[in-house]
Amino acid sequence: MKRSVDLATRHVGSIEVTLIWDRLDGSLAVSAQDGMTGEDLLLPVSSDEAAEVYRHPFAYADRLQPRTEDGESLEENISADSVA
Repeated sequence: MKRSVDLATRHVGSIEVTLIWDRLDGSLAVSAQDGMTGEDLLLPVSSDEAAEVYRHPFAYADRLQPRTEDGESLEENISADSVA
């Protein structure tokens, strides 16, 4: 069984936005990827704000969790490194 579940995905021009639920910890996040500019955001969200951030992800870019080239957030890499 996959850990993350795609709850909703939409495409507008070169932008793909996905609302993701993590089965293990119950957290939600919005992923936004712009194929034209290469911008790639992963925004943690609460259940109360998930729909709003899903509709306007780039307005919330100040919450950005930068990703590595393999698609993992830097936070995931730091956690994995500290365990090793």
